[in-house]
Amino acid sequence: MRLRHHNSIDPWRDVDRLFGTFRGDASWLPAFDIEETDSAYVLRGDIPGMAQKDIEVRIDEGVLSISGERQTVAADEDRRRFSRRERRGGRFARRFWLPDTVDSDSVKASYDNGVVELTLPKREPEDTARLIPVQ
Repeated sequence: MRLRHHNSIDPWRDVDRLFGTFRGDASWLPAFDIEETDSAYVLRGDIPGMAQKDIEVRIDEGVLSISGERQTVAADEDRRRFSRRERRGGRFARRFWLPDTVDSDSVKASYDNGVVELTLPKREPEDTARLIPVQ
């Protein structure tokens, strides 16, 4: 089972891809890598220039959400003159569908040197299949 990017705007777009373009009210999107090991999925995302307290990680109904807001100094606030501004600020949000094999009660998150890392341990999927008699 693959980890899938959640796109609540258009669920059919990029169905077979792990990453897409969900923006919602986001100003920018951090890049994420997804590594699958025998025992877990490991997500690593580049979110430089943020404090750990400003990053929110949530699991709700099988969707992993990573969101936050990076502050930037407005040019007129500081009387600065920028020739170029490439570093984006503002809100971001990334969402990923979780496969049934993720143990959502054991997910761990850390943030170091601008990289957020989430470890999603795997578990055996529940067998919810059942035979329905035809009458």
